[in-house]
Amino acid sequence: MTPPRISRLYLRMALYIGAAIAGFVLLGLVSLVLVASRQLESYLQAREGALGQEAAQVLAEGGTTALRRWMTAPGTVPEGVALYVLDAEGRDLDGKTLPVSYRRFVQRFVLAAGDDAANFEPIRLAPLLIDADGSRYAFLLLPERIAPWGSAATVAVLLAAALIVIAVVAGLIAHTFGRPITELQFAVRALADGRIETRTPAAVSQRADELGVLARDVDAMATQIGRLLGSRQQLMRDMSHELRSPLARLQAALALADRKQALPAAEYARITMELERMNQAIGDVLRFTRLEAEPMRAKHLLRLGELLATLVADERDEAATRDLRLVLSADDRLDVVGDPQLLRSGLENVLRNAIRHAPTGSDVLLEASGDDTTLTVTVEDRGVGVPPEMLERIFEPYVRLATDANDNRGTGLGLAIARRVFEAHGGSITAENALPCGLRVRIRLPRAC
Repeated sequence: MTPPRISRLYLRMALYIGAAIAGFVLLGLVSLVLVASRQLESYLQAREGALGQEAAQVLAEGGTTALRRWMTAPGTVPEGVALYVLDAEGRDLDGKTLPVSYRRFVQRFVLAAGDDAANFEPIRLAPLLIDADGSRYAFLLLPERIAPWGSAATVAVLLAAALIVIAVVAGLIAHTFGRPITELQFAVRALADGRIETRTPAAVSQRADELGVLARDVDAMATQIGRLLGSRQQLMRDMSHELRSPLARLQAALALADRKQALPAAEYARITMELERMNQAIGDVLRFTRLEAEPMRAKHLLRLGELLATLVADERDEAATRDLRLVLSADDRLDVVGDPQLLRSGLENVLRNAIRHAPTGSDVLLEASGDDTTLTVTVEDRGVGVPPEMLERIFEPYVRLATDANDNRGTGLGLAIARRVFEAHGGSITAENALPCGLRVRIRLPRAC
């Protein structure tokens, strides 16, 4: 059995973490050498010097009063060192208070007295000064800023070293792992938004670790999806063109057959209607595939209000067959730059969808308004609306509601074509359920400057 391969990504992470630990230890040692040793230097010099002998001489010549004056005289004790002369009870001649952290230690190893009957004297960690009356005093030098657990400066340096190491390693990890993952995330989101030409940056795809492998897999997936979509578009175009010819021949044959021998009116109308539906379906497929390949062919400055007024006038007859009223409200001078045929096609698909779902005898409302940057067109009917989970999906190709399953008037491409049209013009289309009932479709387009 082949042993599992060690991940390069894990190795790099282990290397960074190990480097962080090693760097912290190294900086800690350096701080101890540079900070603690310098603070202890004056203490060691004072302890190893003749300061104790000088104190003993002062005590012998002038007693405790002279010793107290000597202790407080400027320049007697080096900087960074505290001097204590303690009696048997641990009281300092100068009245200074021994730090709490040292009291137990001093009591056990400095002031401990031996048994007079014994011939053993315990070790003391400080020299003794003996007065003329036999009083004994412990001569104790302590570092002023260093406690048994270390100095505040040393602790501060260690914390600073830890923060520096953490910041450096965090930056390395973010640069090595965080940024490539973010770029992969952007690429995947772009693919999900339909930008199939998106590829991961070369700096990520050329990596030798697992992130590089993942980036190359994403690029391969995008390439394969692009090929499949291209093949689907080409297939749809080819099929649509191939179906157009036999459809035209069927229409011509129907006209010739009716001319030679008149068909029953009901049968003739039925065949004609089915041929028209087939022709519409083929046309929708061609328009949809053309929008994917070439979203916009021409750009003109258009008056949106005039375009909507023309569209409403053309659709009044179809609305009248179901006793519907088309109500248009549009502000003046709503200018937009775009392809006139495409914009009309997108708006027409939205309006016809509203007419198809509006109940008999109701109104279909169209409203156009704008601000300094955006034009908004709202189309609202009084139908049954759309389930909330379908409000976004109705703009996908070939998606139809359950209520439309038996409705042969649509191809499932109308709203998908509309979305492609408006997105090609830099706009958007959304849907929401109206109150108390119905569907409200809102179209936003950039206003012409």
